Amino acid sequence: MQDNRRDFTENEKMLLHTEVKGRCPLCGDILTHAKNNKINKTFEVAHIYPANPRHDEVVLLANEERLSADVNDMKNVIAVCRKCHRIFDTPRTVEEYRKWFRLKKKLIQDAEVKSAYAVFNIEHEIRFVLERLNEQFLESEIVPLSYNSLKVDQKANNTLPYVIKQSIKRDVVDYFDYVRRIFIEIDKNTPYKFDTLAAQIKGFYSKCMQINQNQEYVYNALVDWINEKTDSYSRKSCEIIVAYFIQDCEVFS
Repeated sequence: MQDNRRDFTENEKMLLHTEVKGRCPLCGDILTHAKNNKINKTFEVAHIYPANPRHDEVVLLANEERLSADVNDMKNVIAVCRKCHRIFDTPRTVEEYRKWFRLKKKLIQDAEVKSAYAVFNIEHEIRFVLERLNEQFLESEIVPLSYNSLKVDQKANNTLPYVIKQSIKRDVVDYFDYVRRIFIEIDKNTPYKFDTLAAQIKGFYSKCMQINQNQEYVYNALVDWINEKTDSYSRKSCEIIVAYFIQDCEVFS
């Protein structure tokens, strides 16, 4: 029988290792070890849809979605430890296939979102907003918004988990008015700066929606993007900013 597997290059293996951040995405084991002053790979390149499926595997996976028609496409392989690879292969089950499929699909989407970071910039004034959200006297400046005016419930769908939705609602109630006042202050110094910021948020949101329309995924992608663009100054403040734009109709519109 012809073996459909191909040898992956060292560069391809490096990309797969980087994709999972150097750890087995199933069990968390480190995928390298040091020996004789050298770093050695201890992972295997595992096919998600099998490279050489047996007849029973063809039948088993006949109705399952595939990430690529080419079994040796980088979309159909993943770096894992030897133990998890063996467990996956013997015997193969639909449940495990779907788990690995979802895992790899998210890794692909995450890479696509992060590649957009270079294209979608955000004005440096957003850092000023984050810094104001971390000032000592903030508590005296807070004017809570009425729960009756919240738009989050109207805009959320069943892909946004309850716990995240409640966190967004709390951030809107506690900080919306304060953040709005900061943006008004910024606009006084630089007219239409808020419009520019809102357009940038909307643009990156639209890009995320092209990749994955799951609201939990998009919310986290927006928070990660702002956090990255502001040198990881304050992730919580980034969550507050995203909550603001959800209420202000730029996100989940």
